[in-house]
Amino acid sequence: MRVGRIRVATVVGALALSAAPMQLGAAPMRERVREVAFEVERSPAAQATYAACAEVIRALAQRGWDTGRVRVRIQSNPFDATASPADVILGAGEPSDDSAFVLATAIVERQLRRNADPSTARVLAQSVAAHLSPPGTASRLRWELSWLARLGQGEIVTTALPEALWRTGADAAVRLALQGGWPDSGMEALAAYGVEEPLRVVGEIALAGLLDPENLGFHGSAAADLATSITQRESTVRFPSAGLRIVAFPADVSAVAVLPIQSERAEAWVAVRYALTGGFDAVPLSPRAEVAVPLRGLAWAGVVVVALDDESSMSLAVRPLADYPVRIKRWDFLAGDQTVTLTWETEHHDGLRAFVVEALQADASASWSVLRRTVVPVGENGETSFGYAFVDEASDEVAAYRLLALTADGFLAEVGSFPLRGKP
Repeated sequence: MRVGRIRVATVVGALALSAAPMQLGAAPMRERVREVAFEVERSPAAQATYAACAEVIRALAQRGWDTGRVRVRIQSNPFDATASPADVILGAGEPSDDSAFVLATAIVERQLRRNADPSTARVLAQSVAAHLSPPGTASRLRWELSWLARLGQGEIVTTALPEALWRTGADAAVRLALQGGWPDSGMEALAAYGVEEPLRVVGEIALAGLLDPENLGFHGSAAADLATSITQRESTVRFPSAGLRIVAFPADVSAVAVLPIQSERAEAWVAVRYALTGGFDAVPLSPRAEVAVPLRGLAWAGVVVVALDDESSMSLAVRPLADYPVRIKRWDFLAGDQTVTLTWETEHHDGLRAFVVEALQADASASWSVLRRTVVPVGENGETSFGYAFVDEASDEVAAYRLLALTADGFLAEVGSFPLRGKP
């Protein structure tokens, strides 16, 4: 099968201008890497592009891809209609890594189109090319931004599912995934590689993309709005097709309890992002138990629901919780020259693992970071009053302290904050 010509003509000023022009009348070089035939202009820029493309051809072959009989032309003017025909046409003045990305995409797509529709083959081919690209290259960064943008619109078939395949079995898993009807074949490929709950794995990758892309090795940060276009207040989510949705919590309560009461081929997580530190936590939902979510001290909280089958759905029961997870009877905070003492007494607490005291530092941009955390065990009987104490004898670099309650479900509820005088 032959692919159509791929013309790449991005203008890269500095590189294009620095490349020495080909001598008038000089015949292009003709090289072959495996079965790929190259016709390369005799200029330094074209030679650099050829070297990068030759390397990616060898890498694809080593990883089991059929490079096939492809003709590639590299020249300063990729739109020259008088030049010999080629399957892939690359501009000599472009960054070599970008050209290698384009060529890798074209060759992988050529093979995948034997078993997949063009759009699916294109998405998976770009995923393969991105993971073969050095981190931080322009083509890899553009792919990451596009990936995150699609995820933010609720798209997981072209984002989290291919990423799950790559992380599970790399190139071989991608090829196996196209032995049937996509996207079901992608889930079957994950199962064939020993993934017991493919939808859950796909959902966890989607969660990381929403909340902490750096955890996936991406260079972008989480979107501040956290996918408002796919966020809803209704507690029932229906999927006419595969996708991702978010159920927002009520804005006028301090805590909620969440329980899935109906689920049809969908998975869900309660996810929160903390306001001060920017960190996040996510807890999977199960019909066997409620998840209690404290909402104080959060920048964002909601239920992330994913599905890969048509006509999937999930219904949630969300109820407000009063005085969760702890009611404080009193506290005292004393700060001396070096020593800080925090004492507090509870009226009751509900399902706490521990209290956590954070020592915080603020930088010049007013961003907070945690210098250290101290865990204070809780009294066993949360229905009666109980007193606690924390002492820090090294407060020189500390700007403030924060008291948190670590819940049984793994969330941190802010109880109180205590700034030090004279500190930013």
